[in-house]
Amino acid sequence: YRIYTADVAKNDKSGLYATYNKFSDMAGAGWAQGYIGYCANASLVKGYPDGTFKPGNSVTRRDFAIMLTQMLGVSNDGTAVSPFIDVDDDDYGVVSIAYCKAHNIISGYDDGTFKPDATITRQEAASMIVKAMGVSKASDELYPDDSTIAGWAKDAVYKAKAAGLMKGYEEDGTFRPTGKITRAEAASIMVNALNQ
Repeated sequence: YRIYTADVAKNDKSGLYATYNKFSDMAGAGWAQGYIGYCANASLVKGYPDGTFKPGNSVTRRDFAIMLTQMLGVSNDGTAVSPFIDVDDDDYGVVSIAYCKAHNIISGYDDGTFKPDATITRQEAASMIVKAMGVSKASDELYPDDSTIAGWAKDAVYKAKAAGLMKGYEEDGTFRPTGKITRAEAASIMVNALNQ
């Protein structure tokens, strides 16, 4: 899952890929520096209190919903009634989660939960991003690990591929549907969506 900063910069439509040194651990962010800088400049992501971004850390379902709604221009500020039994009305992500539920970007689980603290998988992220972006065309070029993609996620995974929102891993082309999304990868997904 590698798209290099140089490739990002040449496709910049908004000038947000300026050098961004707010986070103390950007030197180790490699290919993701441009994406993270873009998202930080666009106020889509925040760092940790110690001044780091921690690009390799995983992303929760709650935090992906927050990033997604902010990418769509919807603020996470304010109040909302939670649509899920395991998300409190005063949860810091309730506004974004409620927005995603109301706009059919997420549906939750059959037991009425959302599992906000669970780490989001790549196929879950694909489902959310294509619904949010209204992608209609799917790629007919299958990933080498197509058989491991859940039936409910296949359409979304190949729509995300066709739209350039998500790609396979550089080393072997696989999608790795149950793999965890890192903060760096989430930033790249949001930038790809913004640049559609």
